[in-house]
Amino acid sequence: MGKKAGGRVRVKNLGPKGMANMGNPMEEMMVAPEDMIQLPPPVDKSMSQIWPMSETFTMKYETFSVIYPNYLDSKKTVKQGRRISAVEAVGSPTVMDIGACLQGMGIRHVVQPYKGYSRDTQSQWDNLGRVLVDIPKSGGFDVMEIGTDGAFDVDGTGPPDGETRNKKQLLREIAARVPHIAGRKQRLAREQAEREAEEKRTKEEAALAHKSASLKASTNTGSNKKKNKGKKKKG
Repeated sequence: MGKKAGGRVRVKNLGPKGMANMGNPMEEMMVAPEDMIQLPPPVDKSMSQIWPMSETFTMKYETFSVIYPNYLDSKKTVKQGRRISAVEAVGSPTVMDIGACLQGMGIRHVVQPYKGYSRDTQSQWDNLGRVLVDIPKSGGFDVMEIGTDGAFDVDGTGPPDGETRNKKQLLREIAARVPHIAGRKQRLAREQAEREAEEKRTKEEAALAHKSASLKASTNTGSNKKKNKGKKKKG
């Protein structure tokens, strides 16, 4: 350090000229873009599939009746939302199954595949969706009552006689049609094959782990015997 004329101070750089490129000290901890977890984009819960498609921009479905798969699921309890008897219900129906039945019956409806049923949190994960249905409400037929066993509308006179007049009859009719849907049969067959493949893989992994553990145990036993054989007995 030295002084210049006028009282100004000049600082002399005693170190090397310029700084070495040290790089990013956190570079080793960084994850490559191809190894990053890519989260799927959030779904649009308001997405609606209108049938018939010709009414996509004209249908007013704000007053339609709501049907959740739980309403006709034989695996659900009344508390979880089942609204017909377990005998009349069907196992694990989806909104696509319900929509296919309604198309076959010629009933106007809207499938909303990402709407969850608030009364059953499990269905919000494994069986999402609901269907809005145009059910005539004339004559007070769209009323559900509690039966003697606690279920909804299980004391009726049986299945509809060709014409669906209210929601109770519609649920029964849909439940009767769902098992015969071709798409459902293919889906259940595919799911069954996947479960069997998963069970087979689990058994193979368990057998391999058992074999490895047995081999390790036998190796340790042989090693211990050799050690004991080499030891001299104390007199």
